[in-house]
Amino acid sequence: MNVIRVLGAVLASVMVLVAGGMAHAQESRSMLDGDVLAAEAGRVELVTNASGEIVQVRVENCEQCAQENYLPSQNLRVSQSGRPGASESPSSFNGQAGTVVLNLQSGMVEQIIFWALPNGGNDQ
Repeated sequence: MNVIRVLGAVLASVMVLVAGGMAHAQESRSMLDGDVLAAEAGRVELVTNASGEIVQVRVENCEQCAQENYLPSQNLRVSQSGRPGASESPSSFNGQAGTVVLNLQSGMVEQIIFWALPNGGNDQ
């Protein structure tokens, strides 16, 4: 009896891991499926509230963007040149060019990838 329970537990664990991998694969494919749009913007500004939370994303010089102001998704990811962690000091990237990933169904920004170094790379 114990062997059957152990095998059942192992099988259940494997199924959970496989299901988690499938969910991640679906997220990775979403850009190819047409669920999101990656638009290049000449200027991206992150508007924050008094608590430092990003409450709005403003874009300029963005040919593919339907509007200039967007709401951020709850799970907004901000990175600089592909390196995560830019969301810890978003104001240092304001005004820089970047790629804005829009969820076409919700109209919200899911990800922002800034191209340049903070403040144009002028560390003083």
